Amino acid sequence: MAPFALNLEKTKIKDSLVRIEPALNAFGSMLLISKSEDEPGIHEWVTKTRLQMSGEERFRHKLVTIGFHYSILPQVPGATFEAYLDNLEATPPSEFRDRLLNAYAEICLTGKMPENQNQPVDWEEVLTSATNYVEFLKSRFGDELTDEEVETRAYQYVIDPAALKQLVTGHIRWFWKNYLQAEWTRVRPMLEKSAKAFNQIDYGDMTRMETIAFVTGKDIHSEPKLEWKWANELQEAKELVFIPNAHIGPYIRADEIQDTFYIYFGAHLPEGSDVRVPELDRAEIVSRISALADDTRLQILQLVAENGEMRSQEIMEVIHLSQPSVSRYLSQLTATGFLQERRANGAKAYILNEDRIEKTLQAVRAFLLDHS
Repeated sequence: MAPFALNLEKTKIKDSLVRIEPALNAFGSMLLISKSEDEPGIHEWVTKTRLQMSGEERFRHKLVTIGFHYSILPQVPGATFEAYLDNLEATPPSEFRDRLLNAYAEICLTGKMPENQNQPVDWEEVLTSATNYVEFLKSRFGDELTDEEVETRAYQYVIDPAALKQLVTGHIRWFWKNYLQAEWTRVRPMLEKSAKAFNQIDYGDMTRMETIAFVTGKDIHSEPKLEWKWANELQEAKELVFIPNAHIGPYIRADEIQDTFYIYFGAHLPEGSDVRVPELDRAEIVSRISALADDTRLQILQLVAENGEMRSQEIMEVIHLSQPSVSRYLSQLTATGFLQERRANGAKAYILNEDRIEKTLQAVRAFLLDHS
């Protein structure tokens, strides 16, 4: 059955649909430092912060946010980042490891889950050595998503929960004090304006997927995360909450915490809104046009425009780049909305999103020329 069967379910709105969620929001920005190293549209704060950190600090940050992601994911809705830090400090060392291993036991992105899924993971065997630990993660997440250097180092802390707690609490408090606290103070007012504007919309007649498309601005039919990766979670979640983030740009990511599915999206105003927030307008324009500030991406857009529709293999043959490179460029252009993706006889095909281009040009014109 196609995953869009879940479109029939109406969005359940208990409180505000769009919330700033301080702890989760700031955590999402912190995570971007470890990811998105070559993604157009990510806010310059991410790049500048990464450059200000030493190589050792960047590695430690990646170790904490990627290697122990499930140990430190905020769990309390609406919590401030300071309250989140205090909660981490009060958490017993063993719980950090338990959260991590329990999450890993439930996740399998490779299809290599043991035949007897009810059989518990033999953690004694997995934790016998760093090699066993890394191989277990590869079996669950795949080679591409498993950073051997990070996870090999992480193993040393997994087998020493006291050291694990000291590492994560110390680093997160350090990062908050030196980089994140001032930035959060700066961006919070505009995030509140974004949330307020979206919460004035009546979503009563929208399906869950229509609501996602409206809030995130994503074409649900060409967004792989919505169509396949998150399909089950979106269907099963009791509540859907959107978090406007100041740094994620044109991308979306999600966290599932208890029975709530949180979707982070680049903070902006609803389409057609009469409210004007110059900083939000500027950030949205930058996140869009940064995708065009690259000769190869422009060349791909021109090729697709001239041919009407092209498959990834055809694009690869014309511009003479490797399959991974072309896939990365196409993912970026799809994320920013300039290309729309569909399946054609099992292969990915792309067409130009003329509406997105027109709206981008209109946004630039309105920002620079409409001062009445």
